[in-house]
Amino acid sequence: MAEAQTVLEQIDRALDEVRVGLAADGFELRVQQVTEDGWVDLVLEATPDACVECLVGDEVLQAMLQQCITPVYPALRGVRLEKRIPEEG
Repeated sequence: MAEAQTVLEQIDRALDEVRVGLAADGFELRVQQVTEDGWVDLVLEATPDACVECLVGDEVLQAMLQQCITPVYPALRGVRLEKRIPEEG
């Protein structure tokens, strides 16, 4: 029998399909925490070579993330995304 994965590990693995596209544009996505009341906190961080203009809008990104997470975590209440993108200046 395979080892049981934690909810966090299942969510992290489920996000791999989105992570590939984000990485191509220079972004790293990681799961920060899963709360007891069903929230998944994620961090999206731009690498130095990130294409900020390539990033999809917040609503689309939220929908994509929730669509990946819901099959492995049906208790999902929502996704909170912290973006760490340096401002141009």
